Amino acid sequence: MAFKIDERTLVDWVRKAGEHAARVHEHLVCQGQLHLGEVQADELWCRTQRGVRWLATAVCVSSRLLLWGALAAERTHALIAEVVNQVHCAAQLQSPVLWATDGYGAWKTQVLRMFRTPRHTGRRGRPALVPWAELHIVQVVKRTSRDRIERRIAFGDLFEALHLIEASQGRSGTVNTAFVERLNATLRTWLPALVRRSRHAGSDGERLERHFFLVLAAYNFIRPHRSLRVQVNGRWVDRTPGMAAGVTDHAWTVAELLRYRIEPFVEAA
Repeated sequence: MAFKIDERTLVDWVRKAGEHAARVHEHLVCQGQLHLGEVQADELWCRTQRGVRWLATAVCVSSRLLLWGALAAERTHALIAEVVNQVHCAAQLQSPVLWATDGYGAWKTQVLRMFRTPRHTGRRGRPALVPWAELHIVQVVKRTSRDRIERRIAFGDLFEALHLIEASQGRSGTVNTAFVERLNATLRTWLPALVRRSRHAGSDGERLERHFFLVLAAYNFIRPHRSLRVQVNGRWVDRTPGMAAGVTDHAWTVAELLRYRIEPFVEAA
């Protein structure tokens, strides 16, 4: 009340801003134009005033672009399917894609279900759907009982997977999920409700989802990342994940995000 604004008004502003941010992100990112390369995906959980909520996310390693996220009361195939579907909408058709996930089998199942194209043979009837030619899936399984990490190829070719890792990370390396785990730490910093041990608890899943999409848009379009800097004419130029992915050509302001206008789709006559 210090600024003479009712708390319910603030809640309504955040709700509308989160819904708008989700529409803006989907309009700019999920249009089948991105060469993703390596995609890392993971899930994290938090406690809210109405029970536990699971958040599944996927990030493009080369640009650090947070592709999508979804919340649900349980870690299910439906939760994973929503994220994978939006990543599929963002990816350019038949472009090389490497998925790096943990050992949760729903990721492999949903990726193989979504990333398929029809194989036309000239015969009558519905053509069979086959996985993309350059689709690869690797899994990183952490076994805490013996304090060891198991890395395995779940689908595709290991040599091609390692080549995509080198191209996306800028150096040769092993199969890992370090980038999405770092993203999870960032989300826990920006969203207090995601902190496991905290006095702050999200009121409900819908409100937490609106907060998440507002953070997602700020992460992708407003906040520059130090690791994405490039040198131009002898000086360092900061870039956001949206700039690194080619979605935008400049770092946005909060006002620009909130005022961004999505033109209504008009079907051609």
